[in-house]
Amino acid sequence: MPPELKKKSDISIVLIVFTAMAVLGVACGGFVVHDYARSRANMAWPAADGIVLSRLEGESAPLRYVYSFDGRSYEATRTRTFLGWFMMTDRADYRPGESVIVYVDPEDHSYSVLYPGGSSVAFVILSLLSGAAVFFGVGGVVWALSRTREETLGAASHAF
Repeated sequence: MPPELKKKSDISIVLIVFTAMAVLGVACGGFVVHDYARSRANMAWPAADGIVLSRLEGESAPLRYVYSFDGRSYEATRTRTFLGWFMMTDRADYRPGESVIVYVDPEDHSYSVLYPGGSSVAFVILSLLSGAAVFFGVGGVVWALSRTREETLGAASHAF
């Protein structure tokens, strides 16, 4: 493989890796911010009575429950938001037929949780990690493009 082609392929790989890092950082950051907003909001959501239906596929599987809100019945398996998993809450051992309190999103009645809230510490840490991924991703793209430009200009000046 000619050295020029090898350099171009190496730079292409570097650009792809850093671009992917930046895009992943933006996507994760957006997810974390959205989930945190929902975690904070669900503490004020209206509560509805629900009934545990079953666990899907054994004890470690998600809990399946049904609830009624605004005259319609909904079935769900979500017990908390993503950031809610980082909170230290007692996990109840629900049995089929048992009553539960379900917190229902007033804008989307099919979205509900059993444990409202989310961890602020996890939000800060995950936001910082997402920001770092964006920072290093964009920085890496700029660095790789500047190296490409320097090599291109250096090769052009040596040609004359």
